[in-house]
Amino acid sequence: MKDFSIYVNSAEKIQQANNRKRFYQKYRIFLAAVIALVLCCAVIAHHYRQFHSFVKTKTVVEENSSSQNIEVYKDGIIKYGENQIAYYDKNGNKSWSRTYSVSKPQIKISGKYILIADLNGTNLYIYDDKGKSYNITAPYQIMDAEIADQGVVAVALSAKKTNYIELYNRSGEKLVSIKTSISENGYPLDIALSPNGEILCASYFIVDGVEMKNRLTFYDFSEDGEKTKNILGGFDCDNTVVPTVTFMGSDTVCAFGDDKILVYQINNKPKLKKETAIESSIKSIAYDSNHFAIVRGHYTDEKDGNYTLEIFSKNGNMVGKCGIDGDYTTINLRNDKVIFTSPYHCTVYSSNGKVLFDYSFTKHLLQLLPGSGDREYFIGYEDRLDMIKLK
Repeated sequence: MKDFSIYVNSAEKIQQANNRKRFYQKYRIFLAAVIALVLCCAVIAHHYRQFHSFVKTKTVVEENSSSQNIEVYKDGIIKYGENQIAYYDKNGNKSWSRTYSVSKPQIKISGKYILIADLNGTNLYIYDDKGKSYNITAPYQIMDAEIADQGVVAVALSAKKTNYIELYNRSGEKLVSIKTSISENGYPLDIALSPNGEILCASYFIVDGVEMKNRLTFYDFSEDGEKTKNILGGFDCDNTVVPTVTFMGSDTVCAFGDDKILVYQINNKPKLKKETAIESSIKSIAYDSNHFAIVRGHYTDEKDGNYTLEIFSKNGNMVGKCGIDGDYTTINLRNDKVIFTSPYHCTVYSSNGKVLFDYSFTKHLLQLLPGSGDREYFIGYEDRLDMIKLK
């Protein structure tokens, strides 16, 4: 019979094992912290990176483009003018084009639908992502128009001393007609339609004797709205004019006054969520679905540039601020990037106000809009439309 023995760890060996265990635990924690720090630095470097040049990746179209405009749509862009609209995908390939005739085109995009309205005319043209077209003829002169995700169109119409707000489906069937008068309701300055087509906000300028004020009226076109004659709520904005209102997401409305910004939350009733006073003149505004930006005059303690750029989240919280020069002709906020262009220069800012790209051109620049990639842009000159990649 073989001998056997029982192995028993000594106290010293147990202590050594525990020390090794604690060492490996600390090592793993340290390694995880180093990895997290590296990732954080990479994210910060990516977010704050700057580009100083670009390479042309493709000429999308070569023609006289001076009367053409471009707008971000899906992963590509829409190119439109007085007679034609065309959609180019993210690779710069033309997916479809259609012709029409308008004298003053206004474009609005929601979901897969594109609306071209003939301002001061009566025609409305709707296109989906496949290029299928619909045509609506309004009974009166078009002052403003909006479109919802499912193709419902809201239009503000002018007829002498009477105005109308009407809703149509994309086939041209009238869904709602609200009659307003300048003497009772005021003059409509702007309208905004929710993505689901159920809520509309209208800004009215009112002259009451010697007093002037602005009123925001919220309309409910859902089944519940029929119980209150489509009125959801209203707010009087004294001592300010609100020329622009917009939906940001499904339940937030931003109203841009001449000396304040008002953010309303819409649940069962609209409620003022945030009011930001602007103590200097507003030069420009821009917005997308997530952010809005204003360019205003300097306050007394601000010295950088000629103007101040402020960028806000859709809830009205400031997320970026910087001084800028005032020699720009257009401002756009697309894909969380603020883009300034002038005839021979452009500057692109991130949503937190950091410069991403600043460049002077030798060719006459018309427009610059982001493409599908983080460094990809569509750039419009007088004679062609290019795709570029920043470097």
